[in-house]
Amino acid sequence: MPELPEVETIVAQLKQKIIGNKVIKVEVLDSLVEPKIKDLTPFRFIDVRRRAKYIIMCLDNGKYFLVHLGMTGLFYFVEKAQLEQKKKCYQPHLLATFTFNDGSILTHNSVRKIGSFRLMEEKELNMALSKLGPEPLDSEFTLGKFKEMLTQKSRAKVKVTLMDQSFIAGIGNIYAQEALYHAGINPERKIGSLNSTETKKLYESIILVLKEGIKHKGTSVDEYIHLEGAGENQKYLRVYRKKKCPQGHLLKKEAMGGRGTSYCPVCQK
Repeated sequence: MPELPEVETIVAQLKQKIIGNKVIKVEVLDSLVEPKIKDLTPFRFIDVRRRAKYIIMCLDNGKYFLVHLGMTGLFYFVEKAQLEQKKKCYQPHLLATFTFNDGSILTHNSVRKIGSFRLMEEKELNMALSKLGPEPLDSEFTLGKFKEMLTQKSRAKVKVTLMDQSFIAGIGNIYAQEALYHAGINPERKIGSLNSTETKKLYESIILVLKEGIKHKGTSVDEYIHLEGAGENQKYLRVYRKKKCPQGHLLKKEAMGGRGTSYCPVCQK
């Protein structure tokens, strides 16, 4: 599932391509996309932003699209001159098409059709996002704040807690594993067992691996692609889907919180 770096990459690209563009036609081709969206035209996109793993598309009529990509959701933006040439890219698994007044289109696609594309008023949007934890890359997410949060979860396992969206927003299976390896912490450790040095290292590692993921435009190991192609962060992963860690030690793989988790029993204590 796309995590914070993947969604952040897509949001940045959408901002460049669709802000200010006038949508004159919407085709909804699957129930995963809320049907009444097609009746909104004309409208313009005035902003695109991210919250946790959600994409928030802001319209000039005061309404919002709240998009969750699920396992395989993606967008294509195609200029009018390339519509025929790129049909094989954007037509498979098509859920919705947004046609702009210059003839370009934005499509939303999904192979497995898991996710959501909902129309919301501001109050409804705020309610939907209200239970999410803090953003780990925001300036308000300080080491002191992180330590305070951890005191409320002392009996919980650290890896499962990092993936809890109500605790901290945007981290999933990939970046939880990578952060814990970089911090040298066994994912099965209870949070209450972490000392001050380990907590600081984990805080720094979370920020590091997320920023690395954004820099490399996300991790493409399954279906994830952004608007311009595949991400490259998979080239820099340390333990996720690896057999050995960077130090050459064999990794262990166990199920934690319902997800496969690779870690190094030598490097991570």
